[in-house]
Amino acid sequence: MNNLKINRFLITLIFGLSISFSSSAQCPVISIDLLDQASVNSFPTDYPGCNFIPDGIDLKILGNDIIDLTPLQQLTGTDGVLEIRNCPNLNSLAGLENIAKIGNDPLDGFILRELPALTTLSPLSNLDSITGEFTIRTCPQLANLVGLNNLNYVNGSVIIRENDSLVSLQGLNALNYIGETLELVLNPTLTNISALSNVDAIVGGIEGGVFIEANNELESLVGLGNSNTVIGSNLDLLLNDSLAFCSVPSICNYLANPPIGAVITINANVVGCSTQPEIENGCLSVSLSNVVNSAHVFVLHTNPANNELVVETNLRTSSILVFNSLGKTTIFVLTKGINSIDVSDWAQGVYYIGYEENKILKWIKL
Repeated sequence: MNNLKINRFLITLIFGLSISFSSSAQCPVISIDLLDQASVNSFPTDYPGCNFIPDGIDLKILGNDIIDLTPLQQLTGTDGVLEIRNCPNLNSLAGLENIAKIGNDPLDGFILRELPALTTLSPLSNLDSITGEFTIRTCPQLANLVGLNNLNYVNGSVIIRENDSLVSLQGLNALNYIGETLELVLNPTLTNISALSNVDAIVGGIEGGVFIEANNELESLVGLGNSNTVIGSNLDLLLNDSLAFCSVPSICNYLANPPIGAVITINANVVGCSTQPEIENGCLSVSLSNVVNSAHVFVLHTNPANNELVVETNLRTSSILVFNSLGKTTIFVLTKGINSIDVSDWAQGVYYIGYEENKILKWIKL
């Protein structure tokens, strides 16, 4: 009787171990490339029940005829690299809705590259962390990054470059940590980076830091982090044809106390942001909080501004004198409350606003 019980126990144990081994073996044991739609379609059959790809196993999706990733909807994440590249007919990432985590070490990451038909990242709404590199490159139909709204952690570089239609970084609003480099390069229509305002740390590393280069339409760095943001290592602001305002809190704090050994390259932007002294002067002159004094006599709500200068005063009536570097002056009479001044036809550049007696504030027209 006792022997029978022992035999039953051994049979049950062996059966259980075989099920466990079978279950763990359902995921690939070596890195795989899905090179056509047929291989994507066969993934659920080849790897039944595999919902999380283990460490060291990379998944690359590359193929001219790949148009549908929904066969991958069983995946909830990977501890390796997920790369989707050179898929000219893929216009949607539908099928990746359940992925929440990508990567397990600095050599891992999430790569989206050479995807000329991709129009949206909305299926990535559950993705909250990436360990390793996060690249969005040569995706010419993307206008924004909506869909990444839950991504809060990238323990590696964030590389966004050569996206011809990208206007804003909207979608990265929850991002608060970048473990290495922020690289915004050659995005010719990028005008707004304010979605990065919640980033508290850009760690840098030996060759890392912040690199903002050749974004022709970017006029301002407003929204690049906040007053608590820490930037490590290097800073490169270069060849941004419209960039006139760089004196934002994160950059001002960085320049006031740069990391030891940091390489700072600031050149070929618009006056006001074309040299380090210009930016540092802006940090001293522009009220970063837009509040001039504690009495709340005079407040600028738009600095810099493009089309509208909004001024608030708690005085019944007051006047301001606006003058530029050439000495041209204009007087405006303000009433108590919010005052709006149309500046849409004013030339770009630095202006000075005089109010009360001997009080002057620097103001920038974009």
